[in-house]
Amino acid sequence: MLIFVTFDFIPQQATVDASVIVVGEAGLLPLIMARNPRLGEDAAREYLKSIAPAQHAKLTEEYVREEVMYRQAIALGLDNNNYNERRRLIRQFEYLNEGFIYKSLKVDEEALAAHLEANQDRYSVPAQVTFTHVYFSGDRTSSNGSSPVSFSSDGASAGASAGASAGDSGAAPQSMAIAELAYLNNVNLPFHHASSRGDHFLYHRNYINKNKDHVASHFGPSFAASVFAVDQAQANWLGPFQSELGYHLVRLSSKREAHVPPLSNIRAKVLDDLTRIRVKQQLGLLYEEVRRHYEIRFTEPEKTS
Repeated sequence: MLIFVTFDFIPQQATVDASVIVVGEAGLLPLIMARNPRLGEDAAREYLKSIAPAQHAKLTEEYVREEVMYRQAIALGLDNNNYNERRRLIRQFEYLNEGFIYKSLKVDEEALAAHLEANQDRYSVPAQVTFTHVYFSGDRTSSNGSSPVSFSSDGASAGASAGASAGDSGAAPQSMAIAELAYLNNVNLPFHHASSRGDHFLYHRNYINKNKDHVASHFGPSFAASVFAVDQAQANWLGPFQSELGYHLVRLSSKREAHVPPLSNIRAKVLDDLTRIRVKQQLGLLYEEVRRHYEIRFTEPEKTS
């Protein structure tokens, strides 16, 4: 409802009819320059002359709309000590100067290399692994009450039971995994055939170039830590590894340690980061320069009796 009320507040001025909006070059040029701070007045004038009639009409209507809404806001006194308006004007001032700074800013390869060297943590790629797994659900229960199986630090079982069968639905999942491990390594089951073995897993069978956080989100942090603790890719199957969902036999086909990519691979990202930093620094210098033209006075709070 407010939009209808505001039109009762058209400001009254003695010299200019506030209900009249004059559309011409004098109004359109500032609009064009405000939207593209890189354009000077001459360039904006050439742009205005070059656009098609339909585009000119659209620009004119946008100018009229802004002028109408602006005058209504002024009529309501929204420009008087309004903090949001204050912030908008400050941001507009910064935006205009950012345009000039971006246009004049030069960043060479030496500066990019130095920035990358000083901020390696930001650009570091975490360690990644590629593996497939055969899963044995933890929901299986043992019919013979067998005790849990112990594991070495690399996930290999200690004291594997040769009598266990991966197809024995009554066996504990640990025992089934141990028996299956021997079979997989005996036949040297390849990476892409893993889906033919074990139980159905909630998420994926193959994990390609995944970091520890991603693996942990599917298997739990303990499983992820165990897999990433393996020194390097292995030609044989490893395990069983215990996760929050059961037991897994893993074939680790590749492992890449955490590293910082060469500048040539991430140049655009580094350039964008460094440019934003340089622009912010230049805006800070601009503020310091302008601030010197002002005298800052501090007032004491009034004392209450």
